[in-house]
Amino acid sequence: MPDNIRIYVDNKYGRDEERPTAGNLGDPVRTADRAFGLLPCCWRGAAEIIFSPDSYALARSAVYFGTPIGPEASPLVLRGGYSDVLTVTAAVGSGGDWVDTSIGRVGPDLYIGKVLKRLSGPGSDLGTAISIRGNVTNPDGTTRLALQRSIGEVRAGESFVIQEPNVTLVPSNTLNLTSHDGRSINLTMIGIKIAPATGKGINFFNVRALCDTCELSLADGLVFVHSNSRIQGGIGDATISPGLGDLRGPAGPNTRSSRAQAGVFITSRAPANFISAVRGGILTGHLTFKDIVVQVSQGATFVPKSLEALNAPIHILAGGEAVAERSIEGARVYTGWGTESNKARIRNVDRWEEIPNTSDIVPVGDGLRVLNGGSINSPLGPIHLDVYGCIRDGIRLDVGSSGSFGGTPMFSSELYEWTGGETGLVTTGPPNGYFGMNVRNGSRAFIGSDAANATVPSASPPGARPLRGSVGEVGLDDIATNWNVVIESPRSNNKGSSVCLNR
Repeated sequence: MPDNIRIYVDNKYGRDEERPTAGNLGDPVRTADRAFGLLPCCWRGAAEIIFSPDSYALARSAVYFGTPIGPEASPLVLRGGYSDVLTVTAAVGSGGDWVDTSIGRVGPDLYIGKVLKRLSGPGSDLGTAISIRGNVTNPDGTTRLALQRSIGEVRAGESFVIQEPNVTLVPSNTLNLTSHDGRSINLTMIGIKIAPATGKGINFFNVRALCDTCELSLADGLVFVHSNSRIQGGIGDATISPGLGDLRGPAGPNTRSSRAQAGVFITSRAPANFISAVRGGILTGHLTFKDIVVQVSQGATFVPKSLEALNAPIHILAGGEAVAERSIEGARVYTGWGTESNKARIRNVDRWEEIPNTSDIVPVGDGLRVLNGGSINSPLGPIHLDVYGCIRDGIRLDVGSSGSFGGTPMFSSELYEWTGGETGLVTTGPPNGYFGMNVRNGSRAFIGSDAANATVPSASPPGARPLRGSVGEVGLDDIATNWNVVIESPRSNNKGSSVCLNR
């Protein structure tokens, strides 16, 4: 018979560590340490640790997640839930990439990384939950909640709720998460926040985690995604975690979760902190970063479906790769890191560095940096990316790196023919400090035919322009040119750097 393991944890009503308990619903344990200690080494069915809403100290430095065995076994589920932060009402209609609310003036980006859930309205399935990419105050005093994916047609008067995780794990040591399971997914986290103590971090070893409304919050520490580990924001396949919210899908019950696009928020209070993916590590799905450096190197891959990075530079380093993936969500087909009307976004990267043996401080804040042979490849369509307000370059390819930002011919299922791709790179906010894209030291960039006239549909803020900087649109080893010139004729120099239209 398949196992059905459920371990309940409750800070308020659970038994003390010293007293024997089965950890069931009527007799929960009190601590997270005790709950992980009750987890068997393997199981042939389902296994869950279910936390009551609260904050839980975690003393152990290593957690082994066990191994599901056999075709009926499912990944371990760490199940928290969702706290309702604020219920809001749509002030006007929209296509669903954003929702204007009548909550009045609040601080900019107060709600970044939280999740908006639909409570009413015919525009989309009730219960649909989408990551919030930030908020701004409109001229009329309403607050706009920008979303990483469309929540469906929005009409004035419809209601929504802003949510965040209601369970927080607080490791007192650097937390090492490990598994020997070789499956593609071996951990699901739902409504869980992990916030290590100051100076402590999180290490993933052979752990491939699906995350719905999750946070990794660092005070002063690092996150390593190591040894074939994965962090994926959003849970598209509800059968991976039975009972995940409101389940319905085009192929029948339990084929899609209404929270499929509620992703993971990774942030820190010390902007020098970083999350590093190495040795087969993958960062994918619906990703939100704030005040943290994202590094991908040594055989790791960066594959976002949607992306918001606020003062969070993305670094693709030696042996690392960033790619754009084709995905099907309902009746819509997506390629790239976002959509034409709702692009992935890297913004306001403000990083400075002191030159050794001097008192000089120089800007190093690039939005997307590809360095030392790292690569970006978008074979199936444009990388829809908006980069603005970065203190140096919006995109910098340096020291033998390469970037293909769309432009590669792709097959159209509607036209039944191969068609040309586009670049999809824009700057909708303040221009970047130096160049929109700077190609340096033997690096190569391939761009699409829309590089000089890329725009964003009217749902985005006005003034969207092709990728640009204050010094120039595109630089070749710091020498400025513009996208029109590049499209007419490839640019190259004696350092081996080049930028050209991808034909």
